[in-house]
Amino acid sequence: MPTCKEPVPFSLANLDAFATMPHEHDHTQSVLRALLYVGVFMLLGAGVFVRYVGPEATRTQRWRLWYLLSGGFLLALGATLYGVYHLTWMLGDTSLVWSYLLETRQGNWLLLRMGLLAGLLLLSMGWFRLDRWLYPPLALGLLLTLTLTSHAVGGLEQMATGLAHLAFAAVWGGSVLALAVVWPGTKYEAMLRAIQRLSGLGLAAVVLLSLMGLYLSWIRLGEFANLWNTTYGQRLLLKLGLVGLAVGVAAVNRLWLLPRLQAKQAKGLHTVSLEAALILGVLLASGFLATTEPPPSASPSAPRIINIAETLRDGRYIGQLFSQGGLIHLYLDLRDAEGNLLPEGPSLRLQAQQGAELLQESRGPFYRSQYHLVLIAESLGEWVVRLELPETTLEYILSVGR
Repeated sequence: MPTCKEPVPFSLANLDAFATMPHEHDHTQSVLRALLYVGVFMLLGAGVFVRYVGPEATRTQRWRLWYLLSGGFLLALGATLYGVYHLTWMLGDTSLVWSYLLETRQGNWLLLRMGLLAGLLLLSMGWFRLDRWLYPPLALGLLLTLTLTSHAVGGLEQMATGLAHLAFAAVWGGSVLALAVVWPGTKYEAMLRAIQRLSGLGLAAVVLLSLMGLYLSWIRLGEFANLWNTTYGQRLLLKLGLVGLAVGVAAVNRLWLLPRLQAKQAKGLHTVSLEAALILGVLLASGFLATTEPPPSASPSAPRIINIAETLRDGRYIGQLFSQGGLIHLYLDLRDAEGNLLPEGPSLRLQAQQGAELLQESRGPFYRSQYHLVLIAESLGEWVVRLELPETTLEYILSVGR
């Protein structure tokens, strides 16, 4: 006889999975993620530049850096808050905002992110004597919240590599953004020292970023053909192209601009502005990439995402059945002929079976006629999933992976 596991009850904790659920034709989260990356790099770039790269240039350009700092803070904070609002709006109940932030793992990470953003902004004002030593761990904590809330988290090794990748990118890319902001009107000697430090920093960062980027791309792509056959691969190609251009301009700055500055032959730093513009493009592409589901490590015969559209007498059932992180999720709406949610809906049963292992859950809607059912699949591979509706039973073959 099949063994029957206890169902996973619906709670706000299940919104953690909804935060990374693939929603077709909805690019809002991708845009918000891209803006979040830009804001974080502006904030951290200004902070790193003030302390370690260009303290001499900072003395006469504090107001420019303050605009960069405050702009980055507001952009990152606004993208985070609106992302939470948009998530609960997709669920149909924006009153869940505070519950999501306080009662879910993803929400807790976002609260920590907002606290770290405020702390880094306060440190940048120079009110604390130990800010030079407090700044790095707080900055790493902020970047960790970005790593843990992306689609491609992976295991501990991938997470650590992704965090280091973000850290080196923020130090180099953010400093270039700050340099492009402060160079107009900065004295020659101060600018030369900043570029000399940034040049050495950029060389080390580019080497490490290239190695870590190749490792993460190889792990997440799975197969070389996924580079052009999947959305993740195509967005990765766009990012790599922009990175290649930025690295090329950085090489020009190191090999051509720096010697001319040392010889007092350069009158402008327009190539630095070009490098900063390309880095902004890389950040926007990274935001879209971070909200894109990587292709599965293998090519299963069964899909991992199944779209559901079934019309019955009591209405039209529309939603998705998908697997993620060893969980089987069902998100379903019951709507009328005009596409409006019905005021209430019947109880549904979801079953999943693989060999002798049987999982099942019966549950009514969590809001009006919207459903979320989730099962924990301890075994990977192909599962037979049955969805019992009031008038019929739908059966699917679903691939479950980590």
